[in-house]
Amino acid sequence: MPKTQQQLNLEKLTYIPAGSVVDVEIITATESKRVKIEFIGLLNEQYIILNYPPVKRLPNAGDFIKEGVMVIVRAVLESGGGQVIAFRQQIKAVASHPCRLIFLHFPQQVQLFSLRSEARIPTLFPAKLVIDEQVYEGVIKDISLAGVQFEINSEADLSHLKAQACQVVLSKREFTGKVCRVRKRESGYQFGVQLNTSENEMNVFMKEHLIDLSVLEITS
Repeated sequence: MPKTQQQLNLEKLTYIPAGSVVDVEIITATESKRVKIEFIGLLNEQYIILNYPPVKRLPNAGDFIKEGVMVIVRAVLESGGGQVIAFRQQIKAVASHPCRLIFLHFPQQVQLFSLRSEARIPTLFPAKLVIDEQVYEGVIKDISLAGVQFEINSEADLSHLKAQACQVVLSKREFTGKVCRVRKRESGYQFGVQLNTSENEMNVFMKEHLIDLSVLEITS
């Protein structure tokens, strides 16, 4: 019997060792705060428990950490070759006795990424590649601050598209770029696309999809 989404989420979350440090981004209406917090563990597949940050890490923490506030949690798995777990969820409650703890609702979706040394992140984002008004539907297989790797299934010869200007339509956003590499695969083609966009724009897009390269700072 296939595993349910909740079972898959739980399986991923059990990779985070109790007592390890996770990166928590606290999202408010006007700003966001980043703080490193100790991961305590899971409770009855219903809640995730985090330690409350000390004052030196987050002054005036009570102004940000409260019931209903949305947070993004990211954790680097030291035993997983640089894999990163990320999920988004609201704070359920903040306990004060016998010690201060943060309870999060169990997340509906948990993402697991494998980070490589060149900071490319494997993905499976459906996308479109537009070249001279011709639309090719495929999948973004990895993404970095500079570009994407785009794969499509096609029996036609597409090798002539190398060096062509293009647009990548991804999650209702359109990025302009250039096809720098075309590689024939067994079931189609793989395009290396350099995007004409700033690192700041790519960082914004990645954060919207729970991808954040600065999470690597956790291990430093």
